[in-house]
This record gives sequence, structure tokens and C-alpha cells, in this order.
Amino acid sequence: MEILTGVERRRDWSDDEKLSILQEAADPDAKIADVARRHDIKPQQIYTWRRKFAAEQAEPKVSFLPVALIATESSEGAERPVPADKPAAKRSARPMRIEIGCKGGRVLKVEANIAPDVLKELIRSVEEA
Repeated sequence: MEILTGVERRRDWSDDEKLSILQEAADPDAKIADVARRHDIKPQQIYTWRRKFAAEQAEPKVSFLPVALIATESSEGAERPVPADKPAAKRSARPMRIEIGCKGGRVLKVEANIAPDVLKELIRSVEEA
């Protein structure tokens, strides 16, 4: 039995100590509660350390692989000059629409750039309906 007198302070575990406790807890026959009791820590601390080290290991590691470019016999077609890019087409603004009031209270909505002869036929067909 250990009797603490005075102010209890936090213990500072090194990463090596934490990893050795985690390795002990990782044994298939080990119980987390027993490992925690042996090291005088709470079982939750072991789970917290597990998450911490798992998150550190989950970070992607950059690695480079050697690459070699090999020319093939059909590479002649690949050496064709690339055509110059066409200038990007300007985005057309939404065409303006007009509303035409017809007989009988009907309203005809058409684009402003509609051909006049098509517009006449539309108006006639709406008024006759």
C-alpha cells in the first residue's frame, strides 16, 4: 500500500514507457485492467495512449519509387505538335425575355432575339386558341 502525503502530482511518461505498456497490453492473454493495475494507471489511460499512437501512425508517409521512361515504336504519333488552344468562348449572358399580352388575357413569353416572322406566327396561334 502506498500512502501519498501532500499534493498529488501528475506523472510524466516517456513515449518509450508508454509504448512498452501498450506492448504489454497488446498481448492476447493480457487484460487491460491487470496491466493498468501493475503500472498504477487507470485503464482509460491505456486506451488514450493507443488512440494517440494510432493517430500518429495513420499519417501518410511519403515515399518515392523509381520510374523509367521507355520509348516504344509507336511513339512517332505522340510527337505530333499540340494545336494551340482556342481562346475560351465568352460565356453568353442569359438572353433577355419579353412578355407580350395577347387577347383573352393570355401572356406570351419569348426570348428577345426571336425572329420577327416566328413571333408573328406565335402571336396568331396564341390569339386563335
